[in-house]
Amino acid sequence: MAIPAGWRLLTLDNTVSFAVPADAQSQNLKPIDSIFDIVRGQGFELIYDYGRSGEDLDVFQDQPQYTKRSRKVDGRSGHEISFRPLQKPWGVVRILQVQNDARTLTIRISCIDENICRFVDELFDSVALASG
Repeated sequence: MAIPAGWRLLTLDNTVSFAVPADAQSQNLKPIDSIFDIVRGQGFELIYDYGRSGEDLDVFQDQPQYTKRSRKVDGRSGHEISFRPLQKPWGVVRILQVQNDARTLTIRISCIDENICRFVDELFDSVALASG
């Protein structure tokens, strides 16, 4: 896994890691039953959740420009959806979800526009999974 220049690595429970842009600041939330946080940067918000149950991605099917596709994540089969949310300030949302043994990683990135979201493929490609 290559980390883009200037980015930093987040590691969750020594089994999942991914890179985030340098300006991304954690909100340091106290999760209850999973590893969860909100990370904010200039024009975007990233929410990650790593736990026993994943978010139901099908609830977003009615959103404008909804798409769903398979995506390889560190050799595993995952899913990615994207859509244009009805609520502002976000102009585009992309969500990656992949199973890692008994847990599910969900990364949701909301951006003010497509231009800001250009980094998302690099972030999704940086995800590394180890059995835990």
